[in-house]
Amino acid sequence: MQTYCGRRTILYIRPVTVAAGCRIGGYTGGMDTFIEGFKVVFFGVLMFSLIVTIHEGGHFIAARLFGLRVKEFMLGLPGPNVGFTFKGTKFGVTPILLGGYALIAGEGGNGENTHLVPAFSYLADKGTLSEDEAQDASAALGYDLVEALDVLDAWGTIKRVKKKGHASYLMFATDAAALGEARPVPDAAAHIAAERKLTFNAAPWYQRVIILAAGVIFNLLFAVIVFTAFLTIFGTQVPSTTLASVVEDSPAARAAIQPGDTIVAFEGESIDSWATFTEAMSAYHPGDDVTLSVEQGATGITREVTVELAESEGRAILGVTPSAERVSVPFGEALTTSLGFIGMVATAIVQLFNPATFSDVVSQSTSVIGVSFEAKNAAESGFSSFIVLAAALSISIGLMNLLPFPPLDGGKIVVETIERITRRTIPVRVINGITVVALTLLVMLFFFVTSKDIQNYIIGG
Repeated sequence: MQTYCGRRTILYIRPVTVAAGCRIGGYTGGMDTFIEGFKVVFFGVLMFSLIVTIHEGGHFIAARLFGLRVKEFMLGLPGPNVGFTFKGTKFGVTPILLGGYALIAGEGGNGENTHLVPAFSYLADKGTLSEDEAQDASAALGYDLVEALDVLDAWGTIKRVKKKGHASYLMFATDAAALGEARPVPDAAAHIAAERKLTFNAAPWYQRVIILAAGVIFNLLFAVIVFTAFLTIFGTQVPSTTLASVVEDSPAARAAIQPGDTIVAFEGESIDSWATFTEAMSAYHPGDDVTLSVEQGATGITREVTVELAESEGRAILGVTPSAERVSVPFGEALTTSLGFIGMVATAIVQLFNPATFSDVVSQSTSVIGVSFEAKNAAESGFSSFIVLAAALSISIGLMNLLPFPPLDGGKIVVETIERITRRTIPVRVINGITVVALTLLVMLFFFVTSKDIQNYIIGG
């Protein structure tokens, strides 16, 4: 399931306001600038690597549960890699850590060929065959041997290696033969039939759809688990009835109400929360007289206060602000709140397609650059801040990847579904045309948001 950062991690739709990142332009020393820049890159790569690993892990686990072969599980863009092989899958990293992929056998263009059995038998007799030799043999065999061997390589049935610009095809090692060594194959047709069952295209439609959706599902599950655990363990901060501040020359200040006082009653009715107080206040208008009872130290006092109009808010106020207190959140409520975050991001993404709300959503969105700055700030605040930001980013990337345009997973699901209903294969040129249009629009959006982040985070404007 090849999903790379460049075509998937387009932007991070923020459901809530995130603290502004530090500006490189704000540092005066060259070494300070270098260190801060390094932190931004490091924590940005770390953040995206975490999200990509979770996403590709979903594809990988779903494919393995259905018995399919996953050739590679890599962190980074395709290219030279280092890693290890475990149960037929090579796990590793590539030099360019800007994405990742889980390469499922037979996925993509190299899914099938009518000459696989004779091509496999031909290679088995040789053990090793260079690409030039395969091309020369094609004329005599009456079919394109290279094309057939490429499909077998995509399946993971044989191994294609490339050294110094020259490619060769090799038989895999077995207990009876070494890598690239010729061996007898008693029933090549049965062997190819068994290999076909391990490929993506051979899986039933519903399995292919589940595999395609699994990356997004894992992104959302990760976010729900993190948010639910965070709210359950650490709780959330809510405004309390104890006052944090009293505005100078406000109605409350003139009534000798002070910071640290606790509101206990309003108009003779007991007040047990800030929400109760604000709801009671909403029934009054500027110029009304109200009775407010507070605890001031060890003393309880009651004052008559004339409320005023808040010009900026258009409502009656006393001129007080609450302090915050941390309260625990029951598991059920925490889970519901976490699922609500997914709904908020989904709504924001849908609004991208509404001309009336497009500019507002984009203005609240952040590109790879902005996320990297936020990741650095979050990491400096502590692990909990970093992992919570990762959860928020996981929702955005997951849901963006569900958009119904190839090459996103959502687009692949749409293609699979249309082909299932019509029982016809959509021409490759049609899919490629849609892909070009979708990528063009996404790249335009990417550059627009990126330019905004460069201005905000780097230039400092």
